[in-house]
Amino acid sequence: MTALRTTFHLFVRDCALALARFTRLRPRPPDAGAAPAATGAASLAQAPGVGWLVGMVACLVFALVSVMLRGNPWSPAVAAVFSTLATVLLTGALHEGALFRTADRLDAAQPGASGSALGVIASLLLIAGKLALLAALAAASEVALMSALFAAHVVSRYLPLAAAHLLSPAAVQRRALGLSALWCVVPLSLMVLVAGPAFPAIALLAAVLAGLAMLHFLRRRAAGFDDGVFGAVQQVCEAGFYLGAALAAG
Repeated sequence: MTALRTTFHLFVRDCALALARFTRLRPRPPDAGAAPAATGAASLAQAPGVGWLVGMVACLVFALVSVMLRGNPWSPAVAAVFSTLATVLLTGALHEGALFRTADRLDAAQPGASGSALGVIASLLLIAGKLALLAALAAASEVALMSALFAAHVVSRYLPLAAAHLLSPAAVQRRALGLSALWCVVPLSLMVLVAGPAFPAIALLAAVLAGLAMLHFLRRRAAGFDDGVFGAVQQVCEAGFYLGAALAAG
C-alpha cells in the first residue's frame, strides 16, 4: 500500500511539473525535492498528459464558438481561430515560439546564411495550415473534428518524446516512453468509435511521417534535443495529424 501511495505521489508531482513546464499554469508540485535532472526527465515524460488538458480546452472553445455561430458558413474557420487562440493563451505560445526559434537557429547555423526569416515563414505557414485543416475537418464532420482535435494535442506531445529518444536516448528512457504512450490510448480509441479504425490510423501515420521528416532534418544539422526542439517537433506532428485526419474524413 505504501509503494502504491508513493507511486501515485510521484505521478502527481510529475504531472504538476509538466503543467508548470509546458503551460502558464503553476500548480505546486508535492515534494519536488528530487534532483533537477530527474524531475526534468519525469516531467517531460508526462507531456502527453498536458495534451489532455490543452486538447479539452481546444474542443470546448471550438464547440462554444460553433454553437454561437451556428448557420454561419464561416463558423468552422472562426471556431478554429478561437480554439487555437485559447491553446496559445494556455501554453503561452510555448511550442509556436519554439518552432520559430528552432527554425531561425538552424537556418543561421548554415554556411552562407543571410537572415532568410525562415522562422517567421515556417511559423506563419504552419499556423495557417492548421487553421485551414481544422476548418476542413469541421466541414466534413464536427464530431470527427472534436475527436481529432483532442487526440492531436496528445499524440503530438508523445511523438517528440520518441524523437528525443532517437536523438538522445538519455533524454527519455525506453520505459518512460512506453508509459507515456498510455496517454494516447483513450484519445485514439475515441477516434475509432467516431469514424472507424482508418480515421486514427491515417492521422497517426501522417503525424509519424511528419515527425520522421523533422527528425531527419534535425539529424542532418546535428541538432541536440531541448525544449525548443520538442516544441518544433510537436507543432509539425500536430499539423501532420490534422492533415491525415482531414484526408481520412474526406
